Amino acid sequence: MKVVLIPGMDGTGTLFAPLIQAAPAGLEVISLPLIQKSDAGYEDQARHAADSIGDEPVVLVAESYSGMVAYSMLKNGCPNIHHVVFAASFIACPSRLAVLAKYLPVALLKSSVVPKYLLGKFLFSKFSTPELVSLFDKSLSGVGNNILKTRLSQIATLPIPSMPISVPCSYIRPKGDILVSKGAIEHFQRLCPKLAVYEVDGTHFVLQTSPHQCWRVIQSAIV
Repeated sequence: MKVVLIPGMDGTGTLFAPLIQAAPAGLEVISLPLIQKSDAGYEDQARHAADSIGDEPVVLVAESYSGMVAYSMLKNGCPNIHHVVFAASFIACPSRLAVLAKYLPVALLKSSVVPKYLLGKFLFSKFSTPELVSLFDKSLSGVGNNILKTRLSQIATLPIPSMPISVPCSYIRPKGDILVSKGAIEHFQRLCPKLAVYEVDGTHFVLQTSPHQCWRVIQSAIV
């Protein structure tokens, strides 16, 4: 069974490098980038992902923004999804900060106005390294500002979901996540009776800050 990784808001999959590097030997791991078009919504991303993974059984790992991509895939019917691992994900507006973020001048994220040291501490906390900050910069460099702006708006306006999830799921909840509120998991708990929750030491970028702990969760889904 292969593991398919669907990235967060940048959509490139570049930030998966630490997770892929830490993958157990012999395991097939595929990073599936998002459609990089400003008019692509969650349903478009879900159809694209479903068409790309083929027919064999997969464990889907949905990072942050792509929680709703995975949810939409399940809603549309994607029978080869064996298990979904949601990593710091959300399927409704995740926080008040997310509502305000749609007004953020996204060009600021790519500029040198914010010192790299401070950016690293904000994103990765005690796990920050020059390599992780550089990886974050690289992940944004190939994404248009209009695409980032659209995705921030999509996040801010996500409605409350109602369709139950019958597929077994796991949720990786970072202990140091300041971007997604603790209440975001309640939507998963309400809709998914087969949900296992794992608290992992790390920031919102938990797949990057704690890849080995995350692999233990992912491997538990491969049965």
